[in-house]
Amino acid sequence: MLRYKIVASEEKRFEIQDAMHNLDTVESDFPDLTIVERGYPVPESGFSLLFSPDEMHDLIRLLYDLSGLKWVPPVLIGKKHETYEPLKLEDIIYFRSSGNSLYACTEQKAYEMKQKLFEMEKLLAYKNFIRVNKSNIVNIMKIKEIIPWFGGKILLRLYDTEERIEVTRNYVKDFKQFLDM
Repeated sequence: MLRYKIVASEEKRFEIQDAMHNLDTVESDFPDLTIVERGYPVPESGFSLLFSPDEMHDLIRLLYDLSGLKWVPPVLIGKKHETYEPLKLEDIIYFRSSGNSLYACTEQKAYEMKQKLFEMEKLLAYKNFIRVNKSNIVNIMKIKEIIPWFGGKILLRLYDTEERIEVTRNYVKDFKQFLDM
């Protein structure tokens, strides 16, 4: 586990803490790495990472790369007919795989994605999305009701859609652990 310290403005400090929350890290007064905003004092010993406020995007991406996780932008790009639209993660109810295609389903539309289901699963690890069967990844913030179902399965009723999605037996244990059930 990486121990870090942030020497930065309060605004940048909160942004970095938010990003570090998803990584295997802990803030410490005895850090392995000090993240320093340009213009603030750099410690004389230990490892320091100096950044400019206008480089936050690059800093966050670097921190994810160092942790071995893939950084996820705040929006994904979905295709509807011949146009592309940015999709906010919080607007996506679930992902559905059909044949060789993956669709991001929102309240109004389904958008074709360039990624495969397993790639999206890895990309969205730690982002409120969980794989629930061989064809679906669900946004847990869009679950309206969790219903115990036949044969040890679970049925999910989702907000903003009449769709019901089954958590199959192979995924029930991980689903329950993810939600601390």
